[in-house]
Amino acid sequence: GVVALNGKIHAIGGRNLQVKTVTTHEVYDPATNAWSDAAPLPTARDHLAAVAADGLIHVIGGRFDSRDENAGNHDIYDPKTNSWSSGPPLPTARSGLQSTLYKGKILVVGGETSKYANTENEAYDVKTKTWSILAPVPLGLHASAGATIGDHAYFPGGSAKQGGDAITPQLLVFTLPQ
Repeated sequence: GVVALNGKIHAIGGRNLQVKTVTTHEVYDPATNAWSDAAPLPTARDHLAAVAADGLIHVIGGRFDSRDENAGNHDIYDPKTNSWSSGPPLPTARSGLQSTLYKGKILVVGGETSKYANTENEAYDVKTKTWSILAPVPLGLHASAGATIGDHAYFPGGSAKQGGDAITPQLLVFTLPQ
């Protein structure tokens, strides 16, 4: 997962050359053109969502060493203390999910398990620290990205089947009622 916070870029989790998930957390500072280590992710995983909200980084879901081992983990990083805490777990464990901060909520959309691409659409409210289940997306989708512009959350492309087949050019647009 990669996320920008306070003018720095955080690269969190992933896989090493031995194809094992890692707890790596590295921070790039464009002002100094230098990388530094930060507190490692509490549980090694990849294919996760990383979103900045209210000065914290939320790392959600992902998978362990196999696509058969999906995670519902929700870890929260505080750059002021260089430490992690646990948040309420993602209701539907999955990897390869899309995410974006939208109207004070972290949307976590789609993803995959070992059997299918997910249609789940769940939101974490950063103020109340609770998850809610939202309307499912119209097709399973994973390995994409999310972005928010104005009153809409956008989820472009990705794969409509688990495992990377069925690449779709479809753009999903999500809007919460006012």
